[in-house]
Amino acid sequence: MKKSLLFLIAPIFIISCKQMNQSNTKDDSAISLTWSFLGNNAVEGNYSAVFVLENHGETALTDKGWTIYYNHEGLGVVGESVTGNVSLEHINGGLKKMSPLEGFNLEPGASIEIAYRNPGSLLVKTEAPQHPYMVYGDPEAGDGETVAKVDYSILPFPSLEKFHHSDMGIRVPDAAWVYEQNSGTSLMEPKETGFILPSPAREEYFNETINLSKDVVIYYQEGLDKEANYLSALMEQVSGFSPKVQEGVVQAPGMINLRVDTMHITNPEAYELRINAEEGILISGGAQAGVFYGIQTLLSLVPTKAWAKPDSKLELRSAFIVDRPAFGYRGFHLDIARNFIEPAAIKKLIKAMAYYKLNKLHLHMTDDEGWRLEIPSLPELTDVGAHRGHSLNERDHLIPAYGSGPDPSTESSHGSGYLSRETFIELLKFADAHHVEVIPEINFPGHARAAIYAMESRYDRLMKEGRQEEAEMYRLIDPDDTSIYNSAQNFNDNVICVCTEGPYRLFETVVDEVIAMYVEAGLTLKILHTGGDEVPRGVWEDSPLCQAFLKEHPEIGNFENLQAYCGSRFFEILEKKELVMAGWEEIVMKKDDEGKWIPNPEFVGKDMLPYVWNSIYENLDLGNRLANAGFPVILCNVNNFYFDLAYTHHPDEPGQYWGGFVNTRSSFDFIPFDVFKSTFADKWGNPYDPLTDFAGMKRLSVRAYNQVLGLQAELWSETIKGGTMAEYYYLPKLIGFAERAWTGQASWGSISDQEKRVAAMDKDWNRFANIVGQRELPRLDYLHGGFNYRLPPPGAMIKEGMLHANIDFPGLVIRYTTDGTEPGSKSPLYSGPVEVSGKVMLRSFDTRGRGSRISVVE
Repeated sequence: MKKSLLFLIAPIFIISCKQMNQSNTKDDSAISLTWSFLGNNAVEGNYSAVFVLENHGETALTDKGWTIYYNHEGLGVVGESVTGNVSLEHINGGLKKMSPLEGFNLEPGASIEIAYRNPGSLLVKTEAPQHPYMVYGDPEAGDGETVAKVDYSILPFPSLEKFHHSDMGIRVPDAAWVYEQNSGTSLMEPKETGFILPSPAREEYFNETINLSKDVVIYYQEGLDKEANYLSALMEQVSGFSPKVQEGVVQAPGMINLRVDTMHITNPEAYELRINAEEGILISGGAQAGVFYGIQTLLSLVPTKAWAKPDSKLELRSAFIVDRPAFGYRGFHLDIARNFIEPAAIKKLIKAMAYYKLNKLHLHMTDDEGWRLEIPSLPELTDVGAHRGHSLNERDHLIPAYGSGPDPSTESSHGSGYLSRETFIELLKFADAHHVEVIPEINFPGHARAAIYAMESRYDRLMKEGRQEEAEMYRLIDPDDTSIYNSAQNFNDNVICVCTEGPYRLFETVVDEVIAMYVEAGLTLKILHTGGDEVPRGVWEDSPLCQAFLKEHPEIGNFENLQAYCGSRFFEILEKKELVMAGWEEIVMKKDDEGKWIPNPEFVGKDMLPYVWNSIYENLDLGNRLANAGFPVILCNVNNFYFDLAYTHHPDEPGQYWGGFVNTRSSFDFIPFDVFKSTFADKWGNPYDPLTDFAGMKRLSVRAYNQVLGLQAELWSETIKGGTMAEYYYLPKLIGFAERAWTGQASWGSISDQEKRVAAMDKDWNRFANIVGQRELPRLDYLHGGFNYRLPPPGAMIKEGMLHANIDFPGLVIRYTTDGTEPGSKSPLYSGPVEVSGKVMLRSFDTRGRGSRISVVE
């Protein structure tokens, strides 16, 4: 997959030999490299690009003694397409190298073009090659290596038409296309929209208002002190004063009361909120969680201006709100393995989740590219597996991925880093205080490359010390395995050997240490996610250990069913520890005689929880099939909930698109119990009807509705560098997801007539979009320190000399220029059609003056 780029020229620097475990250093380098995208070729199914390598030094680059390494996803280039007398080769995963061929010579001051064609198409700039670095020396000849970064720049991309050639059948995502996409939204009065997201089950507002002054006291029932202090701290942000917190009950004007009322509220996450002049504010919940969510709703009613400028006399509208969640599981998956996300950013995400009433954080901590949780008894897991940099053997750290570069230090990139045991325990406590349960993921048998190489480093160390039995205790591979396979991320060595005991010993050791961390945090681990997906074809087939194992266990059948065998072993370990075994859908599936995935009846009724992500084309009904077969399911549909997929197909939009494009409405439109009624388009934006295009689709039976335990959004980090960038990806998408996860299937989801259903859906979306634009985004400018949410670019078109513009979320400010300069926060405000001439540039702005991507129309 791909990695986001900082489109800057990186200065040359040298990595020390000791740091890189190499033998020599070099004081300087004088090589620059540029990369240009030339265009897609839809007919031939590839795209063209060109490197330009320039020698600024005093000596020639010859055909020996240098290699340039870089990250670029995919297996390689179109054969015979490379020019410039060099080779471009795939090494492993996303790591590639440029090497000179015989006769190559680049004199000082000279440059050379290296053109090539790559299979597929390129639609977004995040697919460009990343972080190239130079390695001098020839290890095969016994030379040491010297590692240096090169000056690298990505040249300006061509016009949109080069990206989206007419042969591709894709609408060009220009300002006119955006205008068309926004045509269903229009500005509404707040009294027409409501004030709260996710939308409550019942909300009533009255003409009277109340004021909260410095005399306000937050009274709380025993056991609600954490919730009371949480509310007091946030009240200080919007009022400038911190209300006193006191145990007890005093219902009086201007006072706030928090209580648990199990007699009238049976759902522990449900609540009632009453605001009136006589009794002040009363929040009643089915348990602490319900009170906490009532507090979020109260904060939603605070005037948005108070978040920017505290108001010591807060005015609140009188209201009566009754609310409860449709799903008990409302989750968010965060990948900190592909690229590390810092703890402070994880905490900020937890704050956002809590505000929008999400309650499960699925933390993806291990994968091919990184192991991110300290396990003290197995230090190599993080000493080796949590760092990436240039390496010949990966015994000190893993190879670069997603542009992490040659330096393995945690300061150099987001490729290195991990959560210490103490940090993870503190994170668990923080999440619990926000009523968020952390579900850890330890990923096996595939996606295990970081663990494999960490344990090989351990094996080498102990063997050198003469401790063979210990060395073999946690070894994860069959060293004589010659199986050939290619994983989803193009690794050929990322699957453990399930036919030996090492993996099961390691798994149980890790689980025991994770359980201990929860206990130390004062919590109980309930669910452990085991990954379990994307085991490539061909694994284990040429493993002597697995060949012998299958002969001893003919009941397993074949190599492909070894994956299910591995899952059953993990289940046994977790079952005796009274843990639910979660994993991607494959953990409860097996291959039939034709090699097709089917539900595995052996696992029905067991504590196994499949998270169903694969909803692409013919797999759209996979969640239905598993629920109908008796499995509880968490729906994680790619088409709707994969937040790492780009918002649109504009090349400046970061993210991936292998599963299509996902925006805020993608989650909002989801119909959980009848997914076929949701709106669908392929990754090019072309609509399709799954029931017509894919015969045999299974509907969710009414008796299986209760098997859908909830929904989960996913944020994979291949293209993400740090928490600020992550915020752009998950907001405002998270608001649309929260609407569906909390309120469940919308009333329009049951309308059988498509035309009427779409009309009702569009009307509801306009209401929702207005709340987002008028209330949620202005609040997010300041809530919890402010978020780097995505500002949508305006849509625009010129008709008869008049500029017409619109925005995805009505209420956002649009500004424009006609003099060729970029719009700023002081540029003319667009308030309606205006006469213009020539080139017009437009941007939307938040209340802090931050601007969106520029839209251009002529």
